[in-house]
Amino acid sequence: MTDEYRRIRKKWMDMHQDPELRHTLSPDIRDAWERSYQHDIDYMLKANPYILEASELKSMQENSAWLINISLPIMQKLSQFVAGTGFVVALCNSDLCNLKVVGDEDALEWAYKAHLMEGSLWKESLVGTNAGSLALNLGKPVSTYAYDHFCLFSISSAASSAPIFYENDIVGTLSMVAPFANVNNHTLGMVVAARDNIESTMTLKSISEYNQIIMESMSEGVLVLDNSGRITYANKNCGRILEQDVAALIGNNIYTLLGNMEQNRDFINSFTRRIDMIDESVILSIGSKRITCNITCTPLKNSEFDGNNGDVIIIRENYRIKRLVGNTIGNAKMTFDDIIGQSTGFKETVRNTKVAARSDSNVLLLGESGTGKDILAQAMHNESSRRMHPFVAINCAALPRELIASELFGYAEGAFTGAKKGGNIGKFELADQGTIFLDEIGDMPLDLQASLLRVLEEKSIRRLGANKLNPINTRIIAATNKNIEAAIERNTFRRDLFYRLGVIRINVPPLRERKDDIIFLTQHFTAAICKRLNIENKIFDNEVFEALSEYPWPGNVRELQNLLEAVIQLCPDKLITYDFVKSYLSFSNNDSNSASTPQPAPTVNENLKLTDLEKDTILACLGKNNNNKSKTAKELGMSLRTLYRRLEKYGIY
Repeated sequence: MTDEYRRIRKKWMDMHQDPELRHTLSPDIRDAWERSYQHDIDYMLKANPYILEASELKSMQENSAWLINISLPIMQKLSQFVAGTGFVVALCNSDLCNLKVVGDEDALEWAYKAHLMEGSLWKESLVGTNAGSLALNLGKPVSTYAYDHFCLFSISSAASSAPIFYENDIVGTLSMVAPFANVNNHTLGMVVAARDNIESTMTLKSISEYNQIIMESMSEGVLVLDNSGRITYANKNCGRILEQDVAALIGNNIYTLLGNMEQNRDFINSFTRRIDMIDESVILSIGSKRITCNITCTPLKNSEFDGNNGDVIIIRENYRIKRLVGNTIGNAKMTFDDIIGQSTGFKETVRNTKVAARSDSNVLLLGESGTGKDILAQAMHNESSRRMHPFVAINCAALPRELIASELFGYAEGAFTGAKKGGNIGKFELADQGTIFLDEIGDMPLDLQASLLRVLEEKSIRRLGANKLNPINTRIIAATNKNIEAAIERNTFRRDLFYRLGVIRINVPPLRERKDDIIFLTQHFTAAICKRLNIENKIFDNEVFEALSEYPWPGNVRELQNLLEAVIQLCPDKLITYDFVKSYLSFSNNDSNSASTPQPAPTVNENLKLTDLEKDTILACLGKNNNNKSKTAKELGMSLRTLYRRLEKYGIY
């Protein structure tokens, strides 16, 4: 039992024992937990007890033979793609009976121990909250992680599941499941892409006049060939993608259309050799045009076209695939409407950022940690013409040096020991047509800066271990809290890269230079935090606002948000006073109002007299002002924080 599993199990157990802790779960999962309680399920179950007998499973599989026959080849391809990662791919029918489970030997061994086997039942009413039941109930793709699951036997796993639709009905679910330690951001996207492939293939299996109408509304191009390569069907989107007239395509031969056999060799081999091609990235050469697209080619076993076997080809535009992946691995959620600030300097920053958003020039955001550079980057993306395409963020300081290149540029199969079969796409390619946000660019190693500069100059990517260049159209927004010009002088940052990245440079002011915004931000964040925590809105004493305005905020807006979230939850009263907040404010011990000129040290007796006099003066002033500390500080000619230090010194409360 690992420390991480112990932590997860404790969190899961705490949520079962204290309903208030379930606010960390998403609303959909929280609702599913409530239904599971209503079903009176024993959440301490150590294994799934609901496994069909062999005869019952056989009956289920026979009844779903059509779904299995279509799905199994796609599942096997997906399993091969993720081999060695611990994932199994599972297919359930609409009753959430596991019909097929595929994976490599190690993954299947783990799944069997977890009773994730063919014939296992996963209805919410039987085993509580799990990815398959959620996808079925919600009718949309979902992911669950460890403690999201209701029963004990499931918390060691993470899963992504998508419902399979046919003619507006859910006929099953497709899932990828692995130990929670193997979870990654790409899993849900892969499940959705495979599910889409299954749904497309099901549609093509029963082409009719009615189905033709459906296919004409598909965003993908559909091309059907007979066994001689003659085109027997093409939908309008196929004509649009290939830039050909649909009427001219029908009856034409695919070899004539493609023309250049050498450049199109891989694609042609897929149907001449009867090889399945599933979601392969291909550059088709048609005449003088080169069309980058994603191809699925499926041989027809029992074609309805003239009694001949042939192929069905699904053509997806590359940017649609990139958008799907972008939606899975990360979105730009913030817009300029979410940015709060009234100070003159910050309004100027926002204005410049809005102007920059409308161009395609690279932007460099300069500012201290916690000033909101990532939020500005998201807002720029959402304001730009690229907003419908991926926004991919990567923190250059958070990645190990040896992984930065493969994360940014991807790698080919066999590029290094342990490289994933089929290679891996990099962040730049994922962000094609969209925006890549390179946070903490000042921490990028010098040798990799040269590789990044080459990408900026050539506008193309060469994956590690690959020979071919992949053209990209990606807008770069970079950010750093480092002094780049000083780094250039120290030869730790390339001057030419600085100029390339900083075509537009925007300085993001620290919070201490935005004093006019502090009270406004405090009120805004307080309302948002109280709403999120579902508690009564808190209010602050005026002395708190004065202290917040005087505090230097080394952690900037992020520090302010964290401070507010802490005191709002920990303060038992609706009114939050300075006494409750002061421990969070690490004021300097130096008195800002102290005289800079050295003064002769008083004698002990003089010091005692001065101390008594100061204490008496403060007490008298407090009494005069009805204990109003703000008025007292103003009358005594000292800052509020200085007054509080004096009160603590003399034990005045």
